[in-house]
Amino acid sequence: MKNIFYQYYIKWLRDFFYIGQSEIANALSMSVSAYSKMEQGKKTIRDEDFSAIIRFYEERKECYSFCFDEEKKEKANTLIRQCIVSFVYRNQKEMLPELENYLSDSTNLHSFAFFETKLLEMIYEYFADLPFQERLPFLLEHMDLRAPTAQSMIYDLYGLGKLRNHDNKAIELFQIAKSLSILIHIPGWIGLIDHHLILAYLQAMKPEKAFLLFEECGHEFQIAGAHHRLLNLKFNQAHCYTKLGLFEESNACYENMIQTYHQVADAQFLGMVYGNYAWNKLLQKEYRKAIDLTQKAIQLQYAFADLYITLAYSNYRLGQPENALDAIATFRGQNREDPRSKMVLQFLEVLESFLLGRKKTFERLANQLLPRLEKWKDLEVDLFVYQMLIDHYARMEDEHALCVVQAKLIDFLMH
Repeated sequence: MKNIFYQYYIKWLRDFFYIGQSEIANALSMSVSAYSKMEQGKKTIRDEDFSAIIRFYEERKECYSFCFDEEKKEKANTLIRQCIVSFVYRNQKEMLPELENYLSDSTNLHSFAFFETKLLEMIYEYFADLPFQERLPFLLEHMDLRAPTAQSMIYDLYGLGKLRNHDNKAIELFQIAKSLSILIHIPGWIGLIDHHLILAYLQAMKPEKAFLLFEECGHEFQIAGAHHRLLNLKFNQAHCYTKLGLFEESNACYENMIQTYHQVADAQFLGMVYGNYAWNKLLQKEYRKAIDLTQKAIQLQYAFADLYITLAYSNYRLGQPENALDAIATFRGQNREDPRSKMVLQFLEVLESFLLGRKKTFERLANQLLPRLEKWKDLEVDLFVYQMLIDHYARMEDEHALCVVQAKLIDFLMH
């Protein structure tokens, strides 16, 4: 393992400082071929060779020095484990000062804990809600240097990055993270990976697979005493019931959460419950109830973009086009730039053109939107678009176009 560290680290150093192999080889009194084989792992790097390479950089780069304290690696792995524990208990913000202190010490980076420190840099960025995905290629390239604990954390964060981008590869990555964590005895860690896997299945519109994980995940969180995670799990279970069409069960879950946690949960969580309960009612065609629940979510400053789909579409179905158009205008005026909000706005513009009777614009926008929804399955507005198209062509008495849309709808429902 030490030789692998030497190999990867000296390669990183040379790339970082833009040094040619010939310059280092000359300083070490060896051939370029012999040095190249060390970087490629084809030649064993002796401790004295590594020390000589370090001296080469320290003599030429004033800002650089290497710490040979072998305890650095153990300390870094302990900190990685602490980060996982804080992640399980949703206390990751509390880890930020300790991570900042660790990362500010340059002797941690340029040491035998170099590759662990690189992971801790990414963990810090994730915990601080900063972009973190750019570090993944480097971490993945050096996976054979890492213990299973670090590997499972990398794959879990990799999966979360894919989940943010609506990439179904997240499912595979979470499964790898779970397989690596089987022998890692951190209470609740397998449960958290399962929870992330549940989210990935729900996003991919595979609620039947998510459903199978709830009992095991809940058991893991219960043993760990991760009560905040249990609350989120209950919320996602209600969401799963909705996707399975089990509305009675999902209604009971949402009502239970509102009654049980109304006095103790934060506004963000309650807003999330009201917002998803509203969507549940929209799917049941209880449009007035859906609007009331959506307004409660907005009052709690819950900012999920899909609320405006519920608000606009429910008003349209209640025969209140002015209110629907007001909701669309309100959302447009928020000038949101995140990818999901842009997709929500595209749907709202389809609805807007339909309500305003802009026939050609409606047809163009609706037919442009449908293929894009393939990536955004969890937006769940395909049926709404098809229904508007059917109503549109029925009004126009265009039987040919109506048959084409109905055939597409049947195909969508079959798959």
